[in-house]
Amino acid sequence: MKNKSVILLLLFILPAVDSLAAGTYYVDQSNAGASDQNSGSITQPWKTITKANHVLKAGDTVFIRQGTYNSYIAPDNSGNSALPITYANYANEEITISNTTIGIFLDGKSFVVVRGIQFYNLDNFLILQNNSKHNTIENCIFDHGRNVGWNGSLIYRNSAYNWVHHCQFSNYGYYHYDDVGSILDIGDEESKTDYSNYNLLEDNLFFHGGHHILGIFSMFNVIRRNYFHNEPWSMGTEESDRGAILYGDRNVYFSGYPDNSGRNLFDENRIAYSADPPDNIGASGMAMNTSYNIVRFNQFYFNDRAGLSMTVTSSYYSDIVYNKIYNNTFFVNGLNDQDPDDHMNSGIGFGLYSGPLIIKYNTLKNNLLYKHRIPYGTYHVDILEQTVNNNWDGDEMGNPKFVNADIVLGDPMDVDYPDLRLEPESPCKDAGTHLTIIISETGSGSSFQVDDAGYFTDGWGIVQGDSIQFWGTDQLAIIVAVDYSSNLITLDRSLAWTKNQGVCLKYKGSAPDIGSYEIHQPSQPHPPSNLRFIKSP
Repeated sequence: MKNKSVILLLLFILPAVDSLAAGTYYVDQSNAGASDQNSGSITQPWKTITKANHVLKAGDTVFIRQGTYNSYIAPDNSGNSALPITYANYANEEITISNTTIGIFLDGKSFVVVRGIQFYNLDNFLILQNNSKHNTIENCIFDHGRNVGWNGSLIYRNSAYNWVHHCQFSNYGYYHYDDVGSILDIGDEESKTDYSNYNLLEDNLFFHGGHHILGIFSMFNVIRRNYFHNEPWSMGTEESDRGAILYGDRNVYFSGYPDNSGRNLFDENRIAYSADPPDNIGASGMAMNTSYNIVRFNQFYFNDRAGLSMTVTSSYYSDIVYNKIYNNTFFVNGLNDQDPDDHMNSGIGFGLYSGPLIIKYNTLKNNLLYKHRIPYGTYHVDILEQTVNNNWDGDEMGNPKFVNADIVLGDPMDVDYPDLRLEPESPCKDAGTHLTIIISETGSGSSFQVDDAGYFTDGWGIVQGDSIQFWGTDQLAIIVAVDYSSNLITLDRSLAWTKNQGVCLKYKGSAPDIGSYEIHQPSQPHPPSNLRFIKSP
């Protein structure tokens, strides 16, 4: 399957070709002549979004004119792969949907695009449910929920192949004696039959959630180039166990049953400033409580507890096994001063607190850790039962020499600090090792077996597959298929290899660099700092 962005570009182009099938309409409640009895033209606009919901069919676009609306987006119909239904702000005008129950509600609807709209002070921001598929939410702002339930946003009940990008999600959740609410959940943590898989979240800004910001309770999702932060932001109550003070919590939470969770890609994200909730002492930046996930090229920094935690209790659902955690950077995590010697005051923390589940066979490779009390904290978990290989503990091995990073906390709203790229003289340059080896006999072709294919993805039909490189050569290829059961990798071209040759992701220099950035990378990826309205095409 082609790259998701290419597919969606085609979706936006094709409707113009079939002008008979596509209609263009306008909603403008500020226009004195606006009426839902009008034709919906720019001179005779409709007054409400509700009217558009009832009329739009495949290929139609409605442009919403400047103003604040209290009706939400919930089309009666679906689009199709060639002719989506589109809701968009007109020109560069600012559109706000506010003071209603929900912002976007897609119930069994597919191929709907929502672009350039702000959603404010709602019960729920975004609900995609009951097999809602192939929808696109882009350049939108979702801010300040009214905290009437647990979820600010949900993609669940077998909703798949949805794309959320260049959006802001913020300020949903609250605190009393407990931490309540999440900004966005994908899948249902309590369900064994919700397969809300193959969703893509990229280039978004997430901050200020209750129990967590993002929950991933399904499979084959791609979460990349997002920034998460959850510093103290909301006032507690007298019920809070430490009084009425500001609280925050963890950022990202992976959980669910082994039947329908795990095997996700978490790539090039920034996870920072987790904080203290009212019901516990501290929170990690990200809690990884499922299996077979790929966590790579992320930056974990200034988190209250471990940057990344892997923990189980008797109330959890899945073993934590065979996760591939490689080429991440961990900087100044474990800041909690209420219990500073706890095992979770570390870069990466493990804890087996109760129950029969296990934490074993996870791989930590080519990660960079610096300025922690301890790099790895454990509680009833044997670090020797994990694969810990070729990581750089800067507190023991030397300063990794970041471009711009200090132990003094920065402003969480600043997406540019710290800059954890490596200076040219960094000792982590060209210090990485290969991820796995080829076990096929020496030969050539487009398919071969490796010792462990769990490091790689073919994109799962939603993004391009990994670009790989054979160790010691400049041979490059793109993965088009991975069979995890047989460890068979198929490429987009033929290459020559030798048995036991190393396989890496694409790199420059004599070897990959340790940490989240190749030293040749010109800038650190992050969502735009100004996620305001864009001009619609």
